[in-house]
This record gives sequence, structure tokens and C-alpha cells, in this order.
Amino acid sequence: MTRVAVVSAFATIGGSEQWILGVMDHGGPAVTWRFVVLQEGPFVDELRRRGVPVDVVPTGAAPWQILASGRRIRRLLAAAPPQVLVGNGIKAQLAAMPAARSLRLPTVWVKHDHSFDRWLARPLGRAVTRVVTTAAEVGLPTGRNDVVVIEPPRPPVPLPPAQATALLAEHGWEPSHPTVAMITRLVPYKGVDVAIEALPAAPGWRLLVIGGEDPAAPGERHRLETLAAETGVGDRVTFTGPVGRAGRALTAVDALTVQTRPGGGRNAPDREGFGIVGTEAMLAGVPVVMAGAGPIASRLATPEGPAGLVVPQADPPATARALRRLDDPALRRRMGDAGRRMAEDHPDDSQVAERMIAILDEVAR
Repeated sequence: MTRVAVVSAFATIGGSEQWILGVMDHGGPAVTWRFVVLQEGPFVDELRRRGVPVDVVPTGAAPWQILASGRRIRRLLAAAPPQVLVGNGIKAQLAAMPAARSLRLPTVWVKHDHSFDRWLARPLGRAVTRVVTTAAEVGLPTGRNDVVVIEPPRPPVPLPPAQATALLAEHGWEPSHPTVAMITRLVPYKGVDVAIEALPAAPGWRLLVIGGEDPAAPGERHRLETLAAETGVGDRVTFTGPVGRAGRALTAVDALTVQTRPGGGRNAPDREGFGIVGTEAMLAGVPVVMAGAGPIASRLATPEGPAGLVVPQADPPATARALRRLDDPALRRRMGDAGRRMAEDHPDDSQVAERMIAILDEVAR
């Protein structure tokens, strides 16, 4: 049995947290898990609900704060060192490094996105035992030629439309078509403001923003609500706050947009990583409006035709034009059907977990 400690950064249950939970759920009894999480919140609550040992080490964004947290993590792990230390994301891996070096632990960095690529991807990639990424493009900045790509698993089966509509209505959404959804943390680089600014030129479309505020961007929801009001579309934008397993509810809407963009801060990602929400939309039969190239855009180019539309990043007029094209229900249906067939062939939870457990076992040995 392999003893694994995971350091994870975020309080919310986003794509990286869902990924590691799926590995735990389907990896069998070959691994014992413990976690160190750098924020209190729903992810910690979920781990405790499952009976997984978890410590919370509150951590700021400044380098000295991450270093101080790293020393605390080292002390936590020193009494019963794991055989493998996993950094689930770049901030988590930075915090894990003092323990890895002091306790001489092999490390696996799971790189989910493009955060800090310019400054840290290459040196951090050299410092760890193994790099696992969720998409080949995400691993390139590390400069390693032995990166292991393990894509997130196929998402859960979507809810029937009526159930999905009822779930979202519980969070304040009044069904009105057509609706384009975003499932995202409320941070500037996710580009919710781009979608808001597209609405005036896409009459009739409503925007549904599913997701909570992030400690890294206090006041972001207020900023976005103010922008919607000033743009004249305040009555066409709904913020639900966090919704558990929101991707299953995409059958209630008409399209999904992903607007990740540059300009969210000095070290914020400037593009999306794997983007599991894109696969959730495809599985739900919903077309995707994707801003920029990358793994989601690649998946939209299915053998049976496009499963969505790709537009430039940070370009509200282009996004508006894409939404106007999707005014046509028949086009939405064709794209949704193509996406669903593509997504249904994606690896499942057991296949993904099996690959990751094999990596952990190999590194431990």
C-alpha cells in the first residue's frame, strides 16, 4: 500500500479538486491518502465528509507566505512521512517543496494550468520527480520530455433538462432562452467581463454565471454586477453563487462559453488548461463558445463536425457574433450532438485513476 500526501491549494471544488477526488474514489485500496489544503472551505469539508485525514494551513499569495506554509507542512508530515508527496497545482507544489527536500520525499507535480509559466514552470519542473499534466500543451513550459499526460475523466452523466432547470432555479435562475452559461471562479482572468460586454450586441441572450467568489479576488462579483448594470444588461445576467456538480446542470442552458484571457494579474494564467467544463458541456449536448486555442478548442473539432465556435480571446464583439450564430436552434442541436458523441468516448474515472495510481506506485518505488 502506497502512502500518499497531497498538498492542494484551493478552497473551492474546481477542476483540479474534482480530478484528485476522482482518483481517490476509483483508485481502489492500493493507496492511503492524507491532505494538506491551503484554504478552509468546501473542498476541506468534502474531504472530512469522506473521512480523509486533512490539515488546513492558511496561505497567502506572497512568496514569504508560501515559504512559511511550507515549513508548517514539513512539520506536519515529519512524524509520519508519506512515500510520495503530490502537489496538486503550482501553488501547492511550491508549498510542498520544503517538506520534499527536508524529508527527501519523491514528488509528483500535477500541473493543471498555465499559472506562473514564464517564471516557475521550468525550474519547478526540474525540481520534482515526475510531472503529470492534464493536457500536452500544459506540460510544454516545463521543458521536460517525460511529462505524463492524464486527462480528467469523462464527467458524470448530465441531469435530465427538467431536473437541471429545477436545480438552477433553486439558486435564483429564472429560465429564459437562449441562455449562455459560464461555470467559473469569480476571478478577473476567467473573463466573465468579456461575456457581459458581449451581451449588448447579442440581443435576446442571457448570461448565467455559476460559481463563487475567490479569496484571491475579493469584490469581483460586485465589480461584475456593476459592469453589467453600466452596460445596460444587468437584467440579463444572473449570478447563482456556487452550485455543487454544476456541470451536470448544463442540459438546462443553450450554450456554454469559456473566456479565460490575459490581464488577470501578474501571475494569473492567460489561457485555459484542459478545461473540464468544455467536456461537461459537450456531454450535455451544449455547444461551446471558446475564447482562444488550446485543449478545449481542439476537442471541439470533432470528426462529425464542430461542437462549438472558437473566437479570439478578450474580444466581446467576436463573442457576440458567435452567440448570434447560435440563435439558430438547428445549429445548436447539430453542434451539441457532435460534442456528445465525442465526449462519450472519453476515458472514464477508473481508467484515469488506474493510470495515476500506477504513477504514484512507480515514484514510490
